[in-house]
Amino acid sequence: MKNRRAFTSVEMIVVLGLVAVIYLVITPTFQPSRQAIAEQQFWHELRQDWRAAQVTAQVRHQSTTVQHYLSTRQIVFNSDGHRTILNIPPTIKVEPFDMFIIDKTGYAAPQTIEFKSRLKHCRYLMKIQLAWGGYRLEKVPD
Repeated sequence: MKNRRAFTSVEMIVVLGLVAVIYLVITPTFQPSRQAIAEQQFWHELRQDWRAAQVTAQVRHQSTTVQHYLSTRQIVFNSDGHRTILNIPPTIKVEPFDMFIIDKTGYAAPQTIEFKSRLKHCRYLMKIQLAWGGYRLEKVPD
């Protein structure tokens, strides 16, 4: 039999300890980027769901209700029993707003909905426009 050199238990524990320390040092640096991605995905999905509600209104002539559920941190688009749920990331706070309707023509009554981003330290004002039923997002420093 040949003499085979292998790692000892102590060497393995030292290597695992070093890997654990490196992981603990690197992980917090990736947290803000994950949160930024979650916020960006939220804004993208909100725009997508809004456009889908407008298309539904114009093509199928169905109105869509938009509600904010504070307890579950969700914004829900409901059109003729079809619900689209948009989860709000933990870094965004939505000021409570009353349910509103995107009617059969795609029109939504003008109003302003406020979002606060703890990650970017700013507020976003979602200003729902007259006539065309769209919205404009304004970034305002906190």
